[in-house]
Amino acid sequence: MKKLFSLAIVLLLIACSSKKQEEKEVALAPAWEPQTSNTEASLRGLSAVSDQVAWASGSGGTVIRTVDGGATWTDVSIPGQENIDFRDVEGFDANTAIVLSAGLPALIFKTTDGGQTWEQKYFSDIEGTFYDAMDFWNDQEGIAFGDAIDSRLLILKTSDGGETWNELPFEQRPVSKPNQGGFAASGTCLRTNGESNVYIGLGGPEASLFYSFDKGETWSKTITPLQSGEPTQGIFSIDFKSEEEGLMVGGDYRGDSLTRINAAYTTDKGESWFPVMADLSPSGYRSGIAVFDETLILAVGRESCDYYRVGDDAYTPMEGQYYAVSVSKQGKSAWTSGPSGSVAKLVFK
Repeated sequence: MKKLFSLAIVLLLIACSSKKQEEKEVALAPAWEPQTSNTEASLRGLSAVSDQVAWASGSGGTVIRTVDGGATWTDVSIPGQENIDFRDVEGFDANTAIVLSAGLPALIFKTTDGGQTWEQKYFSDIEGTFYDAMDFWNDQEGIAFGDAIDSRLLILKTSDGGETWNELPFEQRPVSKPNQGGFAASGTCLRTNGESNVYIGLGGPEASLFYSFDKGETWSKTITPLQSGEPTQGIFSIDFKSEEEGLMVGGDYRGDSLTRINAAYTTDKGESWFPVMADLSPSGYRSGIAVFDETLILAVGRESCDYYRVGDDAYTPMEGQYYAVSVSKQGKSAWTSGPSGSVAKLVFK
């Protein structure tokens, strides 16, 4: 009888443990928890710094910042820039950030006091100038790119934390196809990776990827399988799980229903890309993708969002409609931003 009683206790403990494990797995489903941004701007620039700090930027010269995990967002917009669209932002800490405009004039501003004051670090009013995105390898070295002028992409680089920006000589810039350009949809069609790698995704007549392993001094090109052929189609966002493994997403920004091949992957540092099987792909057009702690992939789009957890059979839908997604440098927090001032933080519930 004593042995039977002990066995019953063991079985009960196992059952309780299994039940708790099941509840834990259910509770850990990722979700976007909306926050109040206090703006109606279209927010395509986004930079998660830590669990407490994030920056976002967008239309109407808007720049906002949180330093309390999103409980409050503060407007730190640059005075006099109400007609400018800041399509990308890079936050370094609670006080330091850089914003990049799209269209004319082409502008880069930097703050070191939490957005109380801003200093202009770059200006261009050359006809045809349109910058799409920027990214940094570290707190000193960064790169930005824009659509081609005279068939070659615009490339800007900084080596002093954005204090000064220098244009790559014309003959060193990547040559794009006619009517081809980038998509300033989330600030992530350009992505740095590792100590010296950088990638630029384009669309239009061809879903081209330019890549460099020497911080943008020399470039190579590969053609990816993402949907292309129309001005609205191509590569919209790139991210890497490691130096070798990466993902890209895109499609047709006119809508989910018009999107077919919207995801591809690489296992050789971006030199070659392969389409993700249709039944394993995100469910529509995606303008942003980010790898969260190497086990979770977050994909966002104007009409729908989803996630993929390592080991899953397919992407799982998430509530929300967003443009950009950003994971903090430590990989422990993530934010998303989108139309009408929408911002949200990643939670598990």
